[in-house]
Amino acid sequence: MTLPSINKFLLGNQYIGVEHLTLNNEDKVALLLVEKKKEGLVITKKDRVNYSGKIAEKWDSKLPFFLVINTNQVIQKEVSGIDGSDEKLLHKAFPNTNWDEFYFEIWRLKTKSIIAITRKTYLNGIISNYKNQKIMIAGISLGICSIVEIINYTKETELFTNHQSVSRQEQNQIISLSSQDSAISYNINDLGIENRQLLAFSGILRLIMNTTLNTGSIIFYSEELYDHYNQKIFFSKGLKIMVGILLIILALNFLFFSHYYKLAQETSETLLVNKSSIEDISKIKQRIFVKEEKAKNIVGKTVSQSSLIINEIANKVPSSILLTELTFNPLEKKIKLEEPILTLEKTITISGTTISNEAFTSWVEAIEKLNWVDKVLITHFGKNEANETAFSIKLTLK
Repeated sequence: MTLPSINKFLLGNQYIGVEHLTLNNEDKVALLLVEKKKEGLVITKKDRVNYSGKIAEKWDSKLPFFLVINTNQVIQKEVSGIDGSDEKLLHKAFPNTNWDEFYFEIWRLKTKSIIAITRKTYLNGIISNYKNQKIMIAGISLGICSIVEIINYTKETELFTNHQSVSRQEQNQIISLSSQDSAISYNINDLGIENRQLLAFSGILRLIMNTTLNTGSIIFYSEELYDHYNQKIFFSKGLKIMVGILLIILALNFLFFSHYYKLAQETSETLLVNKSSIEDISKIKQRIFVKEEKAKNIVGKTVSQSSLIINEIANKVPSSILLTELTFNPLEKKIKLEEPILTLEKTITISGTTISNEAFTSWVEAIEKLNWVDKVLITHFGKNEANETAFSIKLTLK
């Protein structure tokens, strides 16, 4: 069981619900941004616009999204009975259907069941489109089934969505098409929700509670999306926390080091004063200063030169080549105890993979023409264990 504090840490306090719908033969999306505050849930932003395959930038892609797919690509049927077996209800509503090709969700009322289905290829296409926009989906529902999450928080006998009416009187037809144009506001547990964002809000409530009475393959898929979102956010936030802790430790270490370094320096200077004259101390300090300046200049030039060389190499790498390793002045041989550490001076080794031999050849030729390159030697070129074309080259600098 997941602790509430962990859920709050991973999901945060803001959530976005999106209903995909078909209205007047046009694909639209109804969006809702809800924020969790001390006083409860608060609606921060809402909208309903045409959907062209992209969510507007004004909606924060870093927040968890819950999708409700309620377009004309979703078929919904109501059947009598609330059998606990999904297979029996599916066979009653959609006999002889290959369920390897469909996602389904079942909402059981008191005497009837609502079954919503859609093709996996259609739904996976929508999910892929969101991934391309770097939007992480944390949950998903089909048709009007998500309304089960709010049905007990209102006394209304009939609820309207963007283009449907949902009746709570089971002697009547549960779902009917509706041409309701004007917005209708509902009081859901003292929170005003318009019918245009009713299903989006239901999805958000399911996301926050992380539970539902509905069943179906889409519920399992939704749980996978929820777990994947939590894992990704956990590692992202965990990495930031670890980096922050590391920086704090380094800062404290620097402060302690500076403190004791100053004490040691003061003690050393006192001993020098007792053994030598002020003039000798001044000369020593002057020599130390000169050496430090020389060392800084040497290090600065080396760093600048290496940075310039690496930047030039990186700028010439084509998109078909992926670099995995770049070593400046590599080791001549493995480090062993009681043996000096030897490096190959004026040498750069580069390893990586490529999907285009022609691009690789052109890239090597371009590197050979650089002013600071003496010669380029291809030390390895061939398939690796992952069946990728791997390479290694050695650059000798002038």
